[in-house]
Amino acid sequence: MTELLVGWFIKDKENINDTKVRQSYGRLSGFVGICCNVILFALKLFAGLATGAVSIMADAFNNLSDAASSVVTLIGFHMAGKPADPGHPYGHGRIEYLSGLFIAAAILMTGVELMKSSVEKILHPEAPDFSVASIIILVVSILLKLWMCRFNLNLENGFNPKQ
Repeated sequence: MTELLVGWFIKDKENINDTKVRQSYGRLSGFVGICCNVILFALKLFAGLATGAVSIMADAFNNLSDAASSVVTLIGFHMAGKPADPGHPYGHGRIEYLSGLFIAAAILMTGVELMKSSVEKILHPEAPDFSVASIIILVVSILLKLWMCRFNLNLENGFNPKQ
């Protein structure tokens, strides 16, 4: 699937040292991340509303934040591709690092919030609510996230073919 998407959306895909090709890989990764996470958000929100499971709805909004991270990735790649100018004589390439730092900070904040809610659940436990719909949504989510991981690893290996 990765090769199919790369073939469709990236011209001159073998020329990985070209900045425009690198930006195309980044855009493809960002768009795939947005699409997959928006799909997961919609499925989990629907399942959460249908079953009344707060945990599924919370996970839905986690997927929405993942989609927002992909938007930051797209903006970062777009801005990093701008040519050098008088204010930035070496170009804008470091914006990629700054967008990565922003995403890392967002992930850290999400982790802290999850830790706080986990401690709250430990202090005030509730009986878990299991349903067939929630299990199906979780399995679909796991499979799609595993595919996204493999997709991004394959894109990375496109940058480093000797790995």
